[in-house]
Amino acid sequence: MNNVQLFLLLALLLSVVVTLVLAWAARRAAKDAASGYQRQHVMSHVSVYREQLSELDRELAQGTLDQAGYDLSQQELTQRLLEDAPAATAATAETEPAVPRIKWLITGMSLLVPIAAFTLYFYVGTPVALDPALVAQANGEEEITPQKLETMAEQLSQRLEKEPENAEAWVMLGRIQRALARYDQADAALQKALALERNDDLMIERAEVLAQKNNGVFKGEPWTIINSVLKTDPQNGNALLLAGSAAFSEERFKEALGYWEKVRGLLPASSPDLPALAEAIDKARERLGLPPQAPVNAGNAPASAGMAAKPVSDGTERISGRVLLSPDIASQVSGKDTVFIYANAADGPRMPLAIVRTTVDKLPYDFVLDDSLAMNPQMKLSQVKSVMVRARISKSGNAMPQAGDFGASVGPVTPGSPDKLELTISKALTP
Repeated sequence: MNNVQLFLLLALLLSVVVTLVLAWAARRAAKDAASGYQRQHVMSHVSVYREQLSELDRELAQGTLDQAGYDLSQQELTQRLLEDAPAATAATAETEPAVPRIKWLITGMSLLVPIAAFTLYFYVGTPVALDPALVAQANGEEEITPQKLETMAEQLSQRLEKEPENAEAWVMLGRIQRALARYDQADAALQKALALERNDDLMIERAEVLAQKNNGVFKGEPWTIINSVLKTDPQNGNALLLAGSAAFSEERFKEALGYWEKVRGLLPASSPDLPALAEAIDKARERLGLPPQAPVNAGNAPASAGMAAKPVSDGTERISGRVLLSPDIASQVSGKDTVFIYANAADGPRMPLAIVRTTVDKLPYDFVLDDSLAMNPQMKLSQVKSVMVRARISKSGNAMPQAGDFGASVGPVTPGSPDKLELTISKALTP
């Protein structure tokens, strides 16, 4: 018996005990009431008998009644009192209709008490604590696997068929599709959300998706989006962060430094994002031949409302290499089949820390994995000591392994290693 079952059983037993106590009290009160009524009824007859007997005694004393008449009248009174005794019982029986009412009251309490108790608990208590899975999810302890993301994407898609005007659901769907490395679908979902409600931060998120779709290249529409947001809101922290990351990836370190220093001026001194941002700034300064900058003081760090930091890659965690296709399986795949290239912790969850998607017709393919390609800002390459780098061909385009997929892997690899990896896809995988 688990803790949830034990809790429910004890709660039910307590409800039963409370109901039994209330039922006993109700029956006891009913019996006391009936007994009191019967005693009162009998005593009223006895009182009448005594009055009539006293009247006979007065008449005998006054001489208006002889002894023979007195004896006869006394016998009649005694007989009448005895005859009234069944009447008293009948009178008591008149109180018996209260018994069914007591039974109905007890039945009602036996239903009302547990129902009221559990209803009250679900309104003012913590019913989520009854489900360990929900508790783990609420505490961030539950691992988000590709299978769960697939299920969430399917549920959201079904919901959006009925609620196509739900902008929030489109955003959620876009983020899930992005986590599954389905950048075309993620872009389409974010465009749906933006068509319903313009949001600068969401536009920047779409620019990130477009860059991931282009294998980390910001040239073209991603830069157009970033510049349009900065034109309307020069202090948009997310746009400045992404502009810095884009400039850094294009080796325009001076521009990257300028963008990131603006962000640094917007963050409060207590911001948990400052250390990572300061590290990125120092990396850009290093590339420019400048010394590291002193830490920010509380006095020159004005607060910024509503700005959430995005992953910033300084390149130190970067992994690069080439993916090739073995001639032995070339006839078994199509040029339009999807190729996933990703890294996951060597000792830990299989959730990708960084991922790139391309197609078979682009092989051989030179790839770069870094923090800017993180699926989750809390799970990045720079946070682990070693990873496995994998390449997989998916005919279905599904982020989850399927029958008929082909793949290759290499590792463990230390993030930031200067070695160029080589993965040759040559064998079928077992999902």
